[in-house]
Amino acid sequence: MTVEALLDAARKKQLGQYFTDQRVGRLLAALADAGSAASIIDPMVGSADLLQACLSVGARPERLVGIELDPVALDRARTALDGVEGTELTLGDAFSAPLPSTQFDLVITNPPYIRYQSRSQVDGIDVPTSAGVRAGLIRAISGRRDLSEDDKGLWLRAAKEYPGTSDIAVPAWLLSAALVRPGGVLAVVAPQAWLSRNYAHAVRTLLDAAFDIEVIVEDGDASWFDDAQVRTQLVVARRRALTAQGAGGATVMARATRRLAAGGDLRGTLGSEAEVAEALRSVTSSTPVVVTVGLDAHLEHGLSVSASGQGAQVPPRVAATLGPEADRALVRTLESYGWRTGQGLRSGANDFFYVSVVDPDVRPARRWGIDSLPLPPECLLPAVRRQNELGEGFAVDESLLPSRLVYLQGWVTASDLKRMGPGDAEVLPSPVDKWITQVASTPLSSKDPTKLFPELVAVATNNKTDRTGRPVKFWYQLPALAPRHRPALFLGRVCGGRPKAFRNGSGVVVDANFSTLWPVEPGALPADALLALLNSSWTWANLESTCTVLGGGALKVEATDLRRLALPDLSAEAVDRLAQLGRSLVESPSDAVREAIDQVVADSVVPADVTSDLAPALRVLAERAMQHRSRDGSSVGGHP
Repeated sequence: MTVEALLDAARKKQLGQYFTDQRVGRLLAALADAGSAASIIDPMVGSADLLQACLSVGARPERLVGIELDPVALDRARTALDGVEGTELTLGDAFSAPLPSTQFDLVITNPPYIRYQSRSQVDGIDVPTSAGVRAGLIRAISGRRDLSEDDKGLWLRAAKEYPGTSDIAVPAWLLSAALVRPGGVLAVVAPQAWLSRNYAHAVRTLLDAAFDIEVIVEDGDASWFDDAQVRTQLVVARRRALTAQGAGGATVMARATRRLAAGGDLRGTLGSEAEVAEALRSVTSSTPVVVTVGLDAHLEHGLSVSASGQGAQVPPRVAATLGPEADRALVRTLESYGWRTGQGLRSGANDFFYVSVVDPDVRPARRWGIDSLPLPPECLLPAVRRQNELGEGFAVDESLLPSRLVYLQGWVTASDLKRMGPGDAEVLPSPVDKWITQVASTPLSSKDPTKLFPELVAVATNNKTDRTGRPVKFWYQLPALAPRHRPALFLGRVCGGRPKAFRNGSGVVVDANFSTLWPVEPGALPADALLALLNSSWTWANLESTCTVLGGGALKVEATDLRRLALPDLSAEAVDRLAQLGRSLVESPSDAVREAIDQVVADSVVPADVTSDLAPALRVLAERAMQHRSRDGSSVGGHP
């Protein structure tokens, strides 16, 4: 029986445990050349999956070290490594337990993924606070005698600067990196978002300064971890001196799909994980190539992981459709067009913060048993919660929206008005006051009767106090809405059919069920032009080839997918034409309008001196990909 089966799901979540599948571990170990390492450590060893993986690909280290907070997992690790010479396993928190004084040839780990914000216990295990983790990390770095003063300065800056609300994986990265000897290897299982999210900027800055990123392999179908909510990546980096120049930034960027799995291994048609690793190291093309079945890769020069996001890359199957002209295609990112992308509003408690309007009644969620609530009209903001509220067009029709966001900025209950510090606030009607009191004393669900709405992590942060400690904001008052909450454009994050972008001309609030886009530069690409571009067959084919396919065959379009989407480098004439077509798409959508969009985009991708039928070819590619994933959902789109 696996460790996952033995440990309760809630317990695992609290400890941030996503144990590494042996096939994933073997591939990571092979990529990290574990067989040549004389010393290996996993400072968050879990049940020793990664250390076992190193042994299975030929590692015979003189020293094999693991540290683990959870005694249940560590017992499994001891059983798994029983009899292996040089093994040292320690029970404890890696941020406070005594660490080996020497540096290691290979540090390999799959850090826990959970935000530690307050002290708690899980089965008697002390879960450290964020402050405790930071203090322990600073002590550990300061005590590394093999780190030079310059090295310590770099690591200590990172340890002091990463956000306190970060996932514990961030300090785990920093600690692990501090244990690598010069010339040694850091190998980590990481969430895909580490390349773009602000919370990991300190990690990326440190890696740019002290490491050469050799390989990044992405789990394109989110198939490596059944219980994880995001796609993961395998990251392999080699330590270098701070004074040394990077090795030209030659990084192999690879994307795996379910088809890479063969006979229990991630090797496609190759003979072993070692052969996969060798094949990836042999990639020299800057255009994606097929390494083996289920694995595409390209070489990226000058990769700076401290920079937000990734460069645009045309996926292999789209490049194949372009044919010989693929190398001449000029593409750029959404950010280069002056736009950003993120996720819509995550309220933390939708059953409270969203109500329905059925004229003339304002109705909260059914669980409250209230047919009508006299919420002030100015507190009710029109909101898009689901795709089925949007109709057939390409723009938000506010009259069709049944949902309203309860936005109580400037409004408080009568009792809270008495508690407040100086400031103006309106008093909510008595029935609303009563409803808020009812919600405040209600558990989120019967499965967790001790967790009340105001105590939810995303809700509790709404509470604010002034310098004297008096409250000025309360749990039921959402913070100020950001551009990502009221975007100019948005797409559904889960698409059963063709991904579709919508125009949000009236600025309604958009829920976290959608990926959102908004302009940030004065000269940004016009919204109507981007609307047309996002609804083109070019974008459709690219998303089918790069986004995650969920179990039921739906396509998951995340902000990270949009950040790295390869968009054509448009001329001024093409921008003007697309803006016109975008307006037509909103006002009078038709097949003719969409075909015209496809032609403008295709003409922008293919050089002017080339005659091409790219537009219809892209539609065929995208349609086949959608049909394929809709049929069985078992592999990523793009395989006819």
